[in-house]
Amino acid sequence: MIRSIKQAFDIIDSKVTGIPYEAIDYLRNHETCDELNDKLVYALKNAYSGKAYYSEKHRIMLPAPLWYAVVAEKHLSEELFEPLLEMFTTEEDWDVMNEQAVYLVGLLAKAFPGAFLEKVLFFIEENIKKENKTPYIFCFEALYYAEDNHFERIHAMLDKENFHWVDHYVRVLGDLMRKDTLVKFKEILPKFEGKHTAIELQYYIDVMEGKITDFQKGVAFCEMRDPEWKNHYQHMEQMFASAQSPIQQEVKVNRNDACPCGSGKKYKNCCLQKLS
Repeated sequence: MIRSIKQAFDIIDSKVTGIPYEAIDYLRNHETCDELNDKLVYALKNAYSGKAYYSEKHRIMLPAPLWYAVVAEKHLSEELFEPLLEMFTTEEDWDVMNEQAVYLVGLLAKAFPGAFLEKVLFFIEENIKKENKTPYIFCFEALYYAEDNHFERIHAMLDKENFHWVDHYVRVLGDLMRKDTLVKFKEILPKFEGKHTAIELQYYIDVMEGKITDFQKGVAFCEMRDPEWKNHYQHMEQMFASAQSPIQQEVKVNRNDACPCGSGKKYKNCCLQKLS
């Protein structure tokens, strides 16, 4: 039986195989406190950090950040905004972690529709400005919970150049079926003539004008997924049953690569020597 936050942390931080159900439930049901909040912020901020979560013994990235992201569902706070969005600034990723992060984006947008949406819109604007191709696409989930006062700014994104994820952005806005979005789509359609974006725009224009009748409106992922986390993750037990964690597939380290432990040295001159 788990009797303290620290004990639950120790279990999750050292878990290599299996899903730490008891530790996760203990933390989800614990009252929110600084110690727990700090741990959640750290886990999200360092989700893909080899220095924080790479196991030399097992030569894998430990799945602890995923389990803390599950715990975070019950301890939503504004302090999670930045570390969660930072996860979408790296090209290192893991499908299961991305899915959980998208779920958190939706939950935060529902809980903090004003403050979080402002943060997300600024984040998107900055990524477009820098012409980034990193997966900031995952934060678009928050747009499903945008309020009326956000849409002038949301629509303005469509006027920006070098928006790498514009097609997916169009799909999310199309799902919302707003009259002002229809007007905006018609306005910018000529700008994308000859590009795939024009096909996406025309499709949603036709949908919103009633010319396509078999359209199935999309909804936020957090409205579709089973709210009981165990029901969602139980079907993945086989994935976590082996020390060959799926995260390892994202961290294939060659001899001349930077060592995932974060030392700054080449792998052959650092942890590979220790393992040898």
